[in-house]
Amino acid sequence: MSESILRVGDVEMSQVAKELAKKDKTLGQFIKKVGPCTLAGPSHDSHFESIVFAVIAQQLSTKAADTITARLLDLVGRPLEPKKVLKFTPEQLRTVGLSGAKSRTILEFAHAVKTGELDLLALEHETDDLVLAVLTKLWGIGRWTAEMAMIFRLGRLDVWPVGDLAVRKGFARIYGLDKAPSEKEIENLADHLRPHRSVVAWYCWRATDEDSATW
Repeated sequence: MSESILRVGDVEMSQVAKELAKKDKTLGQFIKKVGPCTLAGPSHDSHFESIVFAVIAQQLSTKAADTITARLLDLVGRPLEPKKVLKFTPEQLRTVGLSGAKSRTILEFAHAVKTGELDLLALEHETDDLVLAVLTKLWGIGRWTAEMAMIFRLGRLDVWPVGDLAVRKGFARIYGLDKAPSEKEIENLADHLRPHRSVVAWYCWRATDEDSATW
């Protein structure tokens, strides 16, 4: 299988951990403390739902995103589907705590999926670069949102979300840096850890957890 479409399930995470530790001794020390990555298969019921949840989570704390997500599901109902979402106006979606921009993004995304302009199932067979390009063509869906869907829904193993501040902060903690690197600075710092940079990102997230704060 091409490295560009390597997915969770194609490899054993314990083996990935060993390979990463062999390539990078500093990361290896942290892996030894935390253990194998626990990235798994899809965390939501559908591609559509997963991407909507990623839109909601943009620039919000996990707690705030979870609260708004629960309210949206109460309003629209489960399963979350384009045809259901499109029954609501932007103003109605805003009542659950969504911003005007996020309401527009979710409605335009739902329209693209419902009309067939966007075939989410087809993305499963496309390369990482093409998935990123297709999703970010949609209004309000940027690189971070697309990357979260790629990691947590499509299970792609070589996504490097440099725009995620927690990833950059975790990277700094693991490598003993005085401050988090910028997006530009961190862009190539994990190149030697291809094709498993999604796993590296997972370890960076773990490094920001309270349990890992004093490692």
